[in-house]
Amino acid sequence: MIDSADSLFERLAEEKVFLSEDQMEKIREVDKKYPLRISDYYFSLADWTDENCPIRKQCCPDGLELKEYSGYSDDPLNEGRYEKVPFLIHKYYSRAAFMCSNFCYMHCRHCTRKNTVMSSEIATKDVLPAALDYVREHTEINDILITGGDPFTLPVELLEFYIQGFRSIPSVNTIRIGTRAPVTEPDSVTEELADMLAKYHPLWVFTQFNHPREVTSEARAACERLLDRGIPLGNQSVFLRGINDDADLLVKLYTKLIGIRVRPYYLYLCDRVKGTAHFYADYKKGMDVSEKLRYRLPGYAVPKFIIDADGENGGKVTVEQNHILKETEKYILLQGSSEDKVTKFYI
Repeated sequence: MIDSADSLFERLAEEKVFLSEDQMEKIREVDKKYPLRISDYYFSLADWTDENCPIRKQCCPDGLELKEYSGYSDDPLNEGRYEKVPFLIHKYYSRAAFMCSNFCYMHCRHCTRKNTVMSSEIATKDVLPAALDYVREHTEINDILITGGDPFTLPVELLEFYIQGFRSIPSVNTIRIGTRAPVTEPDSVTEELADMLAKYHPLWVFTQFNHPREVTSEARAACERLLDRGIPLGNQSVFLRGINDDADLLVKLYTKLIGIRVRPYYLYLCDRVKGTAHFYADYKKGMDVSEKLRYRLPGYAVPKFIIDADGENGGKVTVEQNHILKETEKYILLQGSSEDKVTKFYI
């Protein structure tokens, strides 16, 4: 595990990669505010001789993280406002999120919670009763997301303690786990972990592959350990400038994902989190890319393009082009099966 600027430089020196003094100083400066953490596995996927390597850019601190931009904040989704009891966020009517960990195998430089959860205390067993009491009292909550940080960094018995608690509540139908472990530390998805999770169906796991180079044989094996126990896997990519804001690249990514039985679910516009502005890609480009995916992939491989808007009237909003080109009393004119075709549908 690489968990400091100096340990990164030492590891790079072993690989005969040497950064300039200016580069090293910028990394040290960012590391003080936004600590780096890179798993040995994810480090091995990057081309450290290329500053534009999409793997390197997701894990290596960049001086741009310290620049101030208007419209960016520590908690743009106002999760803190919806924290009803410690570590439990109830923002959406029927769903609640339990922040069980503040640790990840890698600190993604675009992380939504890089200013909040990643610098907070970790949940312990004694916080669970209050969270369970709240969920029992709010029977409209039928779906629990266990997230963080990364739940798969917890000891198996502690994660099971949390899952078992929520599963004991009759009104809870589904449990979801948000993790990037299959991408950043696939060997952590052990047989023991998969066996434990399989005891608590219906349980879903959602991960975050952002680039085709992350879909490795090791990642595939990690996913298979879950899938073979009947645990469905979904993917929630983040639309990142200079990393995956390209239709051709995303076609490759999503083709690879359905090939390992991981269904593309969401493609998020990067949240306006302080320290991530250099990753932000315009939503109009996201809509254009998403539209191209619609024509080039089977329907089940096309994720919804999402803007996660703040506030009770916001939330996760699908943003897409209107395919009704014209409406009359007798018919509607629809954009057809390819970008250059239209079809008339009589009503």
